[in-house]
Amino acid sequence: GDSISEITDNGTWAGLSSGARCDLDNDASNVAIYGRLYNWYAVNSGSGLCPSDWHVPTDGEWTDLKDYITSQGFAGTEGTALKSTSGWLEDGSGTDDLGFSALPGGARDRNSGQFSNAGYRGNWWSSSPNGSDARGVVLGYDVSDIYLGDYNRRSGFSVRCLWDAE
Repeated sequence: GDSISEITDNGTWAGLSSGARCDLDNDASNVAIYGRLYNWYAVNSGSGLCPSDWHVPTDGEWTDLKDYITSQGFAGTEGTALKSTSGWLEDGSGTDDLGFSALPGGARDRNSGQFSNAGYRGNWWSSSPNGSDARGVVLGYDVSDIYLGDYNRRSGFSVRCLWDAE
């Protein structure tokens, strides 16, 4: 698809209303571990964020995943079942029972453009808008569940692409 602008300047990031990406702490070596962070405008831009035959999951698809994990005997520990077995600080690693291998790539703040919570939180966008916000998912080092909530579209979160099943 189209290229997504890389924004390294904090003030520029905080003022955006168009698609952007960045590397955690503006350090390209973090991409191999955590991938990139995107604002929601990049998710919604139609620029081909995911490869062909893949898409950013909707809020409903994230909810379906949580419900599936619950049905597999992980009620209340859905987040633990998704988190990788290493890479989380403060003994926050998970069991990775489903091969999702979620890592704590942190986020980029919507107002200041500063990076935060790497090692402690993993944040992923959904493709679902909700008023002036957008829906997203958070896993925390100190929480065993999954939190689905509303986030400012300028926030920098990770993205997991979902295969378009036939």
